[in-house]
Amino acid sequence: MLHRSARNHKNGLRHYTTMTSFVRMQDSGQVYFSLLPNSNDGGEYKSNRHYMMCFNFGKEENIALWSLYGVPHADSICLTFPHRDIMEWFDSAKEGGLSFYGLEDKRRSVLLNDACPKVSICDVAYYGNGIFTHNGKNYCLTSDGITGIEFYKETPLAPYVKKWAWSYEREVRIVLEFDKPVLNSKGKPYGRIAVDFDEPLQLLREGRGEIRLGPWCRRSAETVRKKGFSKANVVSSEFKGLIRFPSPCSVCDAETRKSCKCKHKNMM
Repeated sequence: MLHRSARNHKNGLRHYTTMTSFVRMQDSGQVYFSLLPNSNDGGEYKSNRHYMMCFNFGKEENIALWSLYGVPHADSICLTFPHRDIMEWFDSAKEGGLSFYGLEDKRRSVLLNDACPKVSICDVAYYGNGIFTHNGKNYCLTSDGITGIEFYKETPLAPYVKKWAWSYEREVRIVLEFDKPVLNSKGKPYGRIAVDFDEPLQLLREGRGEIRLGPWCRRSAETVRKKGFSKANVVSSEFKGLIRFPSPCSVCDAETRKSCKCKHKNMM
């Protein structure tokens, strides 16, 4: 059910991120998949073989996700990919038509020549008190007497289940599953895997989908268009007049950029 539902979000899928990450994505033509244990839910399934990239579904922008990616990173952005475009990219990844790179550090990546991960897409289900919630509906799931948190640890659903507190995310995940941990030069699992993503980005540049600036974003739509997105559909968030939090400096304890004596290099 969850796999089938993930392929049927006709309004497309949204990816919330910071402006810095968006620029890096544009420059490299790649997106990053994070190792599952690095997720924001400490109770999630811990696997050094699974990497994930997260999206949001629904007709409206999500103020909770803006808050996660926009504070203190004021320049947040949301990329909306049309359903057909993101599914074509997913199918290409699933069929082995893309390259995968292990990130050794911020500047160096290694082509994983023998990488043949299983690629899947699935809606995330949320559990609490033995009940799983998906898209506003509750399900009571059991398997050979296993209930609650132990259920998802014992099933293929493991990478797609989070605690109920995260249900506002309305999350869809694309997951890379390797046969064994992919190790870096230090013998530890890569924290992130980079995957080719230039085609969906090119379609954004051509005006398919949408680039939405966050409610705290200081950059204008015109500024983004000048960065190679002159034909893109760039709009501003529908949320206005929100509280703007200070971004304290970790060195001189300044509460605002204007009063920072370190020229903002140490702003948190």
